[in-house]
Amino acid sequence: MLSIGLNSGTFTINTELQNPICQKCNDDLKRNAVREFLETTCSYSVENKTCSRSYPACEVGKQAPVLDGLRMGKILLSVLTAVLGVTLYCVFNRSETKVDFPKTGYYGSGEPKPDDTSIKPFKIQVADKDIQDLKDRLKSARIGHQQLEDVPDFEYGFPLSTLQQWRDHWLNKYDWRKHEAQLNAFPQFTTQVEGLRIHFIHAKPPAGYKKVVPLLLAHGWPGNVYEFYKLIPMLTDPKKHGLGDKVAFEVVAPSIPGYGWSEASHKRGLSVFVVARIFKKLMTDRLKFPKYLVQGGDWGSVVANAQGKLYPESLIGVHLNLAMLNMAHPATFIRQIIGSYFPSLVFEDPAFSEFSLKKDLFFMVKESGYLHIQATKPDTVGVGLNDSPLGLLAYIGEKFSTWTNPSFVQAKDGGLEKFFTKDEVLTIISIYWFNQNILPSQRLYRESFHNPDYLKFQDMYNSAPTGVSYFPHDLVASPKELLLHSMNLTHYTVQKDGGHFAAFQLPKVLAEDVFKFAASRL
Repeated sequence: MLSIGLNSGTFTINTELQNPICQKCNDDLKRNAVREFLETTCSYSVENKTCSRSYPACEVGKQAPVLDGLRMGKILLSVLTAVLGVTLYCVFNRSETKVDFPKTGYYGSGEPKPDDTSIKPFKIQVADKDIQDLKDRLKSARIGHQQLEDVPDFEYGFPLSTLQQWRDHWLNKYDWRKHEAQLNAFPQFTTQVEGLRIHFIHAKPPAGYKKVVPLLLAHGWPGNVYEFYKLIPMLTDPKKHGLGDKVAFEVVAPSIPGYGWSEASHKRGLSVFVVARIFKKLMTDRLKFPKYLVQGGDWGSVVANAQGKLYPESLIGVHLNLAMLNMAHPATFIRQIIGSYFPSLVFEDPAFSEFSLKKDLFFMVKESGYLHIQATKPDTVGVGLNDSPLGLLAYIGEKFSTWTNPSFVQAKDGGLEKFFTKDEVLTIISIYWFNQNILPSQRLYRESFHNPDYLKFQDMYNSAPTGVSYFPHDLVASPKELLLHSMNLTHYTVQKDGGHFAAFQLPKVLAEDVFKFAASRL
């Protein structure tokens, strides 16, 4: 509840608009264009499906009090004044925070030494003994718990019945060599940057395209470059996939250090901002692109956004399918508060007509337990996950369920095969397993959130032209109005469906938006 004090009294905002029994309390409000103010508030019981009788004005059949014109005018005037104040604040107080970020670092083993700047061809070759070790561990995996009789879905995490099905598939039907060959169809290379071996895919378009644009694709957690295996062909040969013939991309998709086939840091301090610097060096110093476009989701979106803040002169533009809000900026929080109660006054797109800060915060608290442990003690949880393929499957697989669509938590199979195949998800997990990535990948959270300049980085303005493709089931609701004061937003699209793993789930939808954004920049 939110109370607003006025000369004529105190009003309370009713946040339970969707409860059918309380609908009578909202009828008059709709007619008076002040939808969410009540002198008395209903307290709805989900369990009993009734309103609390301590609030008689909310009982079925009783009419809510009608706000008189004077009170309604004061309320609207207060809200409009706040909105105007926020707007002026955003226009005249864009973040001018600067960070004195080092131009280089060294994260290799031992004392600093010069990088080997050569670019070497790379081929994925998992040893037969490692494949057999995985099968042996799956066979002997210890499952000592019982599934709760009245919890058939993903409410408690990856349920036992579904876990056993996936274990059987991974052990008896999954063919790593098939997917290894699929990945090796992309040209791959390694080079050394800041003391670390960096792995990357470098896919070029076929001859015939008049305009070719370099594009850096940045992945996140718990993904890796395999997320892009359907997207890359669409970007490099759009004509073949019905995406036009005016522009094609020369795609560079590197593995974050500690992910995939990139070497993990040997020293503390490798934050996501260091990753942004390493990837920038890869594009401009190793591959000699004077300017390039960068696209990312999850950590990849933070990498891309950081490049827009640190190296805008090297970018054609930044495209994000996850736009993190600048919570260090007061205007963000103020707009969220007002938008939660008067969405039409703050947000233009009807997709945010039911925007709720309370709902978003509750979802983040419920789903961010992994983040807290990875940002504090990654080596503790990492040991167990690195030793148990079944544990790794449950830990990562659950994210591909809930983060694709929060409602999938209510499905017995977690909705995992609605957009992905078992083989696709298991390939993501197998890459973590064979490379022993899970522990170093989790360290990125600690290094990033413990960076002394983290809040300053968050408050920096991204001056590079930036496009956002918003997928409605992603982790963060990102209306464009909450982004304008933190980035140079020149392109914004609200998609009809999709969640956190857009490149993996809806590659053509994402590709279409990247092409639209690129067209606006060329």
